[in-house]
Amino acid sequence: MKKTISAVSLLALLAVPPLARADHGHDHETGRVSLQAQAATEVDNDTMRATLYVEDEDANPARLADTVNKLVAEALKTAKSVTVVKTKSGGYQTFPVYEKTRIVRWRARSDLLLQSTDFKALSDLIGRLQATLKLGGIDFSVSPEARRKTEDELTAAAIEDFKRRAELVAQSFGARGYKVKDAAVNADGGHPMPRPMVYMAKGAAMAESVQAPAVEAGTSRIAVNVSGTILLEGL
Repeated sequence: MKKTISAVSLLALLAVPPLARADHGHDHETGRVSLQAQAATEVDNDTMRATLYVEDEDANPARLADTVNKLVAEALKTAKSVTVVKTKSGGYQTFPVYEKTRIVRWRARSDLLLQSTDFKALSDLIGRLQATLKLGGIDFSVSPEARRKTEDELTAAAIEDFKRRAELVAQSFGARGYKVKDAAVNADGGHPMPRPMVYMAKGAAMAESVQAPAVEAGTSRIAVNVSGTILLEGL
């Protein structure tokens, strides 16, 4: 996977309460400082997902179900022949179509979910399946493996910046040092900013395959936030 990491964005917010003397043996709470740091980057989306579906109508519900089921079964067979694509059945709905209060026909829809890290293979497969199925949409994301690796790198960067900020605060207040009272690390992982191209089929009466859809995966922003409280020593 190609990953492009931009310059790490870091933010430190300081909240320094008055350094008043505490009574009853609570001097250790003097000099509390709240700190926050963040490290973030843009990561190339490496996983592509597509939703295709069959939708049809018929006055005979049994005939409708047979038509839809056969089209989906054939599509599943074709999809499973592409080993780099993961295939999963989606929702299946059948509902009546009314004219006033009378049922005049039935409508059914069945979804097929496809996923792959091989964009070309999946795009080509979509083109083949659009001969009989319609394309509901395409989206992109960062794989769990790539997200974990990026979050690990960002966590180390954010913690180092938290420590650097803590040392800067201690020096600026003339403290001899500091200790961390509490801290929390939170990953804000994988907000996609994709730019997918959705290519809608015009109907079932098409050639054996259509032009594969043009896609652009885009990137996702991944961030790690470190927040906590330090106690300044020697004030």
